[in-house]
Amino acid sequence: MCKKIDNNIEDFLEFIELINKRLISHEQILTPNKEFILKILFDNSEHLSVNEIVNLSKTEDGKKLDTTTVYRILSNFETFNIIDSILLDDNKRRYELSYLKKPHYHLYCQYCSQIIEFESLDIHDKFLSQLNNINFQPTSFNVIINGVCKKCQTRGNKLV
Repeated sequence: MCKKIDNNIEDFLEFIELINKRLISHEQILTPNKEFILKILFDNSEHLSVNEIVNLSKTEDGKKLDTTTVYRILSNFETFNIIDSILLDDNKRRYELSYLKKPHYHLYCQYCSQIIEFESLDIHDKFLSQLNNINFQPTSFNVIINGVCKKCQTRGNKLV
């Protein structure tokens, strides 16, 4: 189930203004479908799959975005560093807004499929420093640490 975030409309409008500037700089247009997908991602704390985004796009009259449209828009957003995707062990990509987000890492529970975000600027700085030492300039990166969350551990689930 997707967890809604209690964001206000002013924050979203400010966010959309920034995204629109980013898209214009790449000669792109902020269409209603793009804005709708951004609103879905903005309003949800979960890392959403394409199917979840499609289902959340269902309007009161029963219409929803086409899966192909969602894939195309997400690919476009990823190209312009507006969103990030992570590929988990179920071979489904999950998407999240990355624009204006602090560097973080993903902790993935292999029992309940929960994704926990872990922020550490110390780790991030060390990671970038090591990449700099080997003369590698990253354009983006995602770190996924697989394991067992606290809740599943208390239920006796352990990886061998």
